[in-house]
Amino acid sequence: MIKQKELVAFPTETVYGLGADAFCVAAVEKIFKAKGRPAENPLLVHVSSIDQAEQLVSYLPEDARRLMEEFWPGPLSLVLPALGRVPDIVRGGKLGVGLRMPDHPVALRLIEQAGPLAAPSANRFGRPSPVTADHVRTDLHGQIAAVLDAGTTGVGVESTLIDLQNDYKLLRLGGISLEAIQKVLGREIEALDGGPAAQFVTDLEVILAEDIEQMTFIIEECIGRKKKTVLVNNNYQKGSNKSYTGLSREYQLDLISGGAGLYSMIRECESNNVDVMVFAPLPSDLTGIAASFADRIHRAVSARPGR
Repeated sequence: MIKQKELVAFPTETVYGLGADAFCVAAVEKIFKAKGRPAENPLLVHVSSIDQAEQLVSYLPEDARRLMEEFWPGPLSLVLPALGRVPDIVRGGKLGVGLRMPDHPVALRLIEQAGPLAAPSANRFGRPSPVTADHVRTDLHGQIAAVLDAGTTGVGVESTLIDLQNDYKLLRLGGISLEAIQKVLGREIEALDGGPAAQFVTDLEVILAEDIEQMTFIIEECIGRKKKTVLVNNNYQKGSNKSYTGLSREYQLDLISGGAGLYSMIRECESNNVDVMVFAPLPSDLTGIAASFADRIHRAVSARPGR
């Protein structure tokens, strides 16, 4: 289907991707139409080997090779200077191209057969990323040719995105920790705010409590107003384990080991017509994969209605 200029959603170890032939402009245009994605937003290109990646860049810095050898296949995307054969629409008009090798057998087999794939997440632009095939079908029904269903993804948060073209920059926190990347490179990397993982849109009111006292006040106030309310606890929560009468549900989000919980929770709450989603307080000094999930929680809070 890929060679017939069609779109195929496929699983990765992070979220489901929406793939098209990276060298076919007509196919890539379908990605932007299906997702409702702004044309200036570049797409990651998924490859199945370092050799394949080398065929897409004008040169491969030694630091990039070190990161590839350490973390590929895996949830790390690297922006490198692109060859002219990478279409402008894939690069979003920029000089560089983001490359990634997913750590999933289905994804790798697809890329081996079809060649490099331009592939953002397989959801409508601005929606929480899909971690199951059903999430893909909900967002893109009738817009794509097929979904390769391999169950729920593992990491459940997008890949870490690093720009290695000039001054090294962290564009997006993700499945590989910034600390691990800096250890391999032996240097610090500047972190930019508001990169590709921008706010996403949900019909829920999403609130992140600053402390246990505020959380209790928010929950009791919402329940008192007969709002359908859920609470999301986490591994780092300190304080009272008080039981709140009137909650629709309590979730436990594993921030330490990751998993596909966050986006699934949000989508499940939407399906169940929940009004308010309250997240228990988070430490300000989180590192590793926990920092990536905290980043997505903050973005959900920023995007809630009325903000």
